[in-house]
Amino acid sequence: MATKKQEKGALSIHTENIFPIIKKWLYSQHDIFLRELVSNAVDAINKRKYADASFKAEEMQIEIKLDKSKKTLQVIDSGIGMTADEIRKYINQIAFSGAEEFVNKFKDVQSNIIGHFGLGFYSSFMVAEKVTIDSLSYMEGSEAAHWECDGSTEYIMSAGKRKEIGTTITLHFNSDSDDYAKEEKIREILERYCNFMPVPIMFEGKKINQTEALWNRKPKDVTREEYIKFYQEVFHDYKEPVFWIHLNVDFPFNLKGILYFPKLRNEPEFFKGEVKLFCNNVFVADNLEDLIPEFLLLLKGGIDIPDIPLNVSRSFLQNDTQVQKISKYIIKKVSDHFNDTFKEDRKKYEEYWEDINTFIKFGMLKEDDFFDAMKDIAIFKSAGGDYLTVEEYKNRNAASEDNTKIWYAASEDTQVSYLNLMKEQGLEVIYQTSPLDIHLYQKLEGKLEKVEFVRVDSEVNDILVNKDSNALDAGSEQRLQRIFYRALGQKVEASFSKESYKEFLKKYPQAATALTPYIRQQEEQSLIDILELPEELRTELGPQALEELHNHAYTELKIDVKSLKTKDIPGVIVFSEFMRRWHDMDMVSRMGGSSDMLKHHTLVVNPENGIIQKLIEMDKAGKAEEVDVLCGYIHDLSLLEQKPFSGDELKGFIAKANKVLSYLA
Repeated sequence: MATKKQEKGALSIHTENIFPIIKKWLYSQHDIFLRELVSNAVDAINKRKYADASFKAEEMQIEIKLDKSKKTLQVIDSGIGMTADEIRKYINQIAFSGAEEFVNKFKDVQSNIIGHFGLGFYSSFMVAEKVTIDSLSYMEGSEAAHWECDGSTEYIMSAGKRKEIGTTITLHFNSDSDDYAKEEKIREILERYCNFMPVPIMFEGKKINQTEALWNRKPKDVTREEYIKFYQEVFHDYKEPVFWIHLNVDFPFNLKGILYFPKLRNEPEFFKGEVKLFCNNVFVADNLEDLIPEFLLLLKGGIDIPDIPLNVSRSFLQNDTQVQKISKYIIKKVSDHFNDTFKEDRKKYEEYWEDINTFIKFGMLKEDDFFDAMKDIAIFKSAGGDYLTVEEYKNRNAASEDNTKIWYAASEDTQVSYLNLMKEQGLEVIYQTSPLDIHLYQKLEGKLEKVEFVRVDSEVNDILVNKDSNALDAGSEQRLQRIFYRALGQKVEASFSKESYKEFLKKYPQAATALTPYIRQQEEQSLIDILELPEELRTELGPQALEELHNHAYTELKIDVKSLKTKDIPGVIVFSEFMRRWHDMDMVSRMGGSSDMLKHHTLVVNPENGIIQKLIEMDKAGKAEEVDVLCGYIHDLSLLEQKPFSGDELKGFIAKANKVLSYLA
């Protein structure tokens, strides 16, 4: 029915408060008003395609016009159009059961309620003080119709001005929405939400959307060049991705998408991915953790799920079983790709690993399904230059022990002394290449049988010790300990409770009278300064009693004497595996903070080394100053393989080095 005169009326709703409710509940996502209007325009064009015999696809487009001076925005389409009666039916009749029930039912959805009751068009009133519609239906003999509303429940209808089939919606921005009267803001919204809508969208005389998402095509029909170009254009990244996975499934759910794998290297915490969720090519949201597993959020890509609500809410994602199935499917698809590549092209898989091992490790730590799928093909770079799985390492380092120790080093450029020792004994070493490695080692130890990861400097294992050495007798070894303890400023004081001292004396009765002059009482503790004990007393006590005294002494730095299977190394520092992992995890959590648990460590002194043997002679000759400087220098050299020096530490090290050089003058 043509609209000859102006017609006034009230919107058919059961509450006077619908517009305040829309504005309140949609407040945090005002941008989506334009997505809704453009989506409606696409729908109108699709409807015309099937209803109008004169439809010509090449003539279809959506035009966005912004008038900054008038603060108006127009969405103009060439779709099916509406008659006056259709406007009355589809625009004026908004059937709600009441504002209170509406708000209660959707209180958890908050800003995502558009679409649940056909509110797409009415989202305009979030930003507009007045909205008009001018539409001409495709039906023969139709006349243009005009509709106007100022955000109240009143509307005005009259004759329209459209000469061509389609609809023009004009928004007059309210005073709170001045930002939308800017070209850059409108362009940003269109590019974000409407990039893959299948109809050309024109803004400022240019087509602003791509119109085709590659995931809508079959993988076999897309070239490598097209994949790369699509990635670079959509994500504004000039680099090429490492590889990609094209998702395409019709059953038991409908899903299409492409996941791109950029180069991550070793810094996942500084890398932000961008996985976009779409519904029928309409952008819905970024990085929804409940749909996309967290570790996949390091990637870039798009996933289109036609069956998901356009205005998806977190509560929907958390409770929908279909969404959970989709998440598992994506994990399986990614892990299948890696497993297939590992089996079919090991070299390519290792190239992948160089660039994205941090992503894989993060995924294995976050998702048990992904861990189970990847644990047998997780690879580690070895000191031999190749990559090994855990099983391959076990085969190469066959041992008689129940547990397989997998030796690892912090990097290729540190701990050189340890690496050389291990290499000389034919022991394979892998490199720790990521801050996540320590966490992965622990998970692998918990999941795999008889596997233990051990850092090369966490112990001096029996394989590296020369058990047949007779370089020093027991007395000289103890003297060497005292020399280093004194030089490195360690107070070595054994501490006994009443009961523990009684037990000690039962085992070593010769100590009962011998130690009495050297005991210091502190409350109920008996304290003995081991370094003050004279040589004859040490001989009287014997090596076992002295060892137990040392076991009761706490020092930040422990001195151990062990003959190594090399004469080239004067000393090495070892640090317990447990404390090392605690330290590394602490450093990661503090983002490289100042916590220094490395001060608690053991210096293993190698009596096979000529310099160490020389120290004993110098000590006997009374050259205390030179001995102290050399001991400190040997300790610092060993510590350099463990950590970077602070300014004061470096200053002290240089001073010792200069002092050592002066002895040669």
